[in-house]
Amino acid sequence: MHDPDLIRRAGAFHPWDAMAPAALSGILKRGPFQASAETGCGGSTIVLSQASALHTAFAIEDESRTITGLRNQSELRSEHVTFVEGQSKDTLPGYQFGTELDLVLLDGPHAYPLPQLEFAYLFPRVRLGGWLVIDDIQIPSVHELFRFLGKESSVALEEVIVRTAFFRRVSAPEHSPDGWLQQAMNRHTILRYSWRDRLRRLLGRK
Repeated sequence: MHDPDLIRRAGAFHPWDAMAPAALSGILKRGPFQASAETGCGGSTIVLSQASALHTAFAIEDESRTITGLRNQSELRSEHVTFVEGQSKDTLPGYQFGTELDLVLLDGPHAYPLPQLEFAYLFPRVRLGGWLVIDDIQIPSVHELFRFLGKESSVALEEVIVRTAFFRRVSAPEHSPDGWLQQAMNRHTILRYSWRDRLRRLLGRK
């Protein structure tokens, strides 16, 4: 799928806080999708309403009245979009999708650890071969998640477009829910705090 006019119009919805047009194109070219979801809403919602048969946006109606503004956009295919209003930390845990997701976009609240929480609830819903897209990786709290995913075997980084990262899910997680030892980022403890334990093991002491 490729529609420069759609990208231009979607990028103009919130010009002061929009995904880069090239990143919106990156979403569109990976479609069409049967089902998708995002946290936050904006120009990406317009694009995903066109590219997805069933799109779910977890968003809030803030002082900018973003959801109302989107619903008034002629480019939004509203019949394809369900808005779940409220803070994602409250709405995600109990939400039932009923199907796997082809693409998930994380672009909701950026305060730590909310991007990580959104990932925890939404990533298990991404089908094998589907995409996890993370916007605003220039923000340290989001970049931490980006770095974590860069070491995980269950995803492969396809590309970074401006400040948006596109990961492809290539396998199921290989560890249990609390399998922190199997996570790549945890395979080596921080020496500053663990050198005594390492020394005891080397000396054969408990």
